[in-house]
Amino acid sequence: MRSFKSRVSWRWSLLAVLVVGCAHSGTGTSSAPVAASETSAARLRKERKVRELMALTGAEATGQQMIDMMTGHFQQMARIPPGFMEKFRELAAQESIVDMLVPVYMKNFSEEDLDAAIAFHGSPAGKRFLAAQPALLQEAKEVGEQWGVRLAEKTLRALAEQEREQQSDAVSHEGQQL
Repeated sequence: MRSFKSRVSWRWSLLAVLVVGCAHSGTGTSSAPVAASETSAARLRKERKVRELMALTGAEATGQQMIDMMTGHFQQMARIPPGFMEKFRELAAQESIVDMLVPVYMKNFSEEDLDAAIAFHGSPAGKRFLAAQPALLQEAKEVGEQWGVRLAEKTLRALAEQEREQQSDAVSHEGQQL
């Protein structure tokens, strides 16, 4: 289950980074018919690039993993109506996460950004980067957990020492007053 969750989280993290990390790019529009057809052609070209990038980064597989994760949670519920799981999967198959995310990518990426991201993710280094993400995230999670435990222990020791010092000060002050 851990490896499934790490695959899901790294891919969604990557999608979030890709969406949030880029500057908004606008497309100019004009009422002239020629400009409109050029804009339409540019939009289609950009959409193809978005879909190519999403294919390279595994967006569709991530969507399927999310559906699998949701259905796993649903199956643990006590009161699921008969046929719910089958209908849920059927309806989910009709709504692609990629189709829903294309406008988000279109809004947040310039065509130049898409070209660069496609070039990177299509390169041997980009493929190794994507392949390494589950292991990196798992190791980072473990390092983070160890750091958190170590920091919590250090904090508890510091608080205990602070409390001992306060008690010691209180005792020495009481002795001075007598």
